[in-house]
Amino acid sequence: HNSSDQPFCSHNNTIMKFLQVSLILALASSSNAQCLTSYSFAADSCSIEGLVSSLQTELTSTGCGHDVATELQLAFGDREQIMTTVSEACSEGYVPFGKITDQGNVFDKEYYDGGTYYNEQRQSTDEIGITINKLSNNPGERIKEIYEDISQSKGIAFPDNLVNFENCDLNAAMCCFVQDRQAGDNNGNCMEPYDESCTDANPADNTDICYVDMARSPTSSRTTDGFALFEGEEEDDSHCHGFAWAEDSTDTSARFKGNNLFYISMYDHLTQRGYARNVPGAPMCGCVEQMPVVTRADCTQIDITEDVTFTYSVDDGLTAEISNLDINFNACQGANNNNNDLGAYYERLTDEGKIPKEKRDTFEEIVVGETYCREAIDKFLDEEGLMAKPECKFGYPSECGCPNVNQQDYRGVVAVTKSGRECQAWDAQAPHKHRNTRENRPNAGLIKNYCRNPDNEPEGAWCYTTDPNVRWEYCHVDVCGVLPTNAPTTSPTGSRVSECSYEQDQSDYRGDISVTEAGIECQRWDNQSPHQHSRTQRNYPDSGLVENYCRNPDGEPRAWCYTTDPQKRWDYCTVPKCEDNARNRQLRGK
Repeated sequence: HNSSDQPFCSHNNTIMKFLQVSLILALASSSNAQCLTSYSFAADSCSIEGLVSSLQTELTSTGCGHDVATELQLAFGDREQIMTTVSEACSEGYVPFGKITDQGNVFDKEYYDGGTYYNEQRQSTDEIGITINKLSNNPGERIKEIYEDISQSKGIAFPDNLVNFENCDLNAAMCCFVQDRQAGDNNGNCMEPYDESCTDANPADNTDICYVDMARSPTSSRTTDGFALFEGEEEDDSHCHGFAWAEDSTDTSARFKGNNLFYISMYDHLTQRGYARNVPGAPMCGCVEQMPVVTRADCTQIDITEDVTFTYSVDDGLTAEISNLDINFNACQGANNNNNDLGAYYERLTDEGKIPKEKRDTFEEIVVGETYCREAIDKFLDEEGLMAKPECKFGYPSECGCPNVNQQDYRGVVAVTKSGRECQAWDAQAPHKHRNTRENRPNAGLIKNYCRNPDNEPEGAWCYTTDPNVRWEYCHVDVCGVLPTNAPTTSPTGSRVSECSYEQDQSDYRGDISVTEAGIECQRWDNQSPHQHSRTQRNYPDSGLVENYCRNPDGEPRAWCYTTDPQKRWDYCTVPKCEDNARNRQLRGK
């Protein structure tokens, strides 16, 4: 090439480079374009899963260069926007929940708090013998019609506009009933004549109420604070029934949770069984976070069949045409073949990845499981900064056991015997079979493999061992009010040695000072020489008379001891005063 050709070559190179960049940009743009700008196809279900499955088939047939996730993102946006789009398409035309009673949100809220005529009225006869307030008539006829004509063939919107159902973060709701207002249905103990046998009738008992924290549902309890404990069998018969749903709002369990709420609260329990009224201080129905802490609840799941056609265009967006919808209300199929149980169904949804595992931990603090009321109550009291009255003067169950009850009160975490053998878990039957289970001894604190005394053994806390050749042994659990000694392992028992005194007379002192004010060594309490005396551990079991440590077992002005000097029978000791604070008062059971 001569010099006259160079400018022309340079110009051609520039054009070629421009064309190459344009082509690359065009290819990149085409890879980010939707393959399908419109479609209409049938799907197995009106859900994300159903849409993805059918859309993938369509994309494959067109030779699309990207996957179904990319196609959905190009059409609708990020994952949350995709979920919202499909959910809205599948819930188009749902019946508003408020249409069930058609009496307004205030009435519906009061019903779910247990305070409307639905809940409170009882069938009776007026002065001329006419039956009034018959549940099967009002609201029974309306609810039965909604059940037959709507709830089994149309979606019902979930009433998250009501405070009781506003933020169900744990994906579960529950009703707990405490009264039966209908006779003759083989449920509960309401009987005729109503005026005599149904004024305060109970539902069929299927749970234990552990406690109510009124702060969880202030609009239902009408207070921002307060609680009620139901220890042992103190509560009357009660009946709880709930349901749970997946995080995916297009999953059947979530799509039809409004239908499930209607079925459980109004059809199955109110009109079919006559169950009404709430546990005092709690809603009758609500998100589980607002409900009483209970041992268990029955459970209903929804199963459906439907025909679905998804239609999409760039201009009109996504629509779903649903036909032949058949909704069935069935007992929940739970994990481990444990059916009709809300806790087991929740476990199943967690195992299937439909509910995050961390939510299950919180859920199980509300639906705690059979025999776990005692622990739930104790945990709640601890969180509230409260303690049950200790069994002895220096009782502190998480760290020591009181001698007067043979350490039956101990609730600490020592899990090794005095010989150093590891304890067998109480819910295990190997290597040793036994009857000391939570079911048989629900108030004994039989958690994990921690040392306990469920059967009042005379020498204190014990456990079955993991050694097949040694069935059980006592544990090294500190005795409340007695100076601790070293355990056989580093098992967790905190020291409660009080090196100072809170009480004016120093009767609480449990330290190891063992010389008098004059510097004379103290005589051991279990010795009778050089001074005979009656201040022994046997005569004063709660006074900490161990070794030769200064104590005040008999009401002297302050701590003292017998001396080892034959010429000096006894003398006071110099014991420092403790700094008082809330934590130390708690440790002392005050």
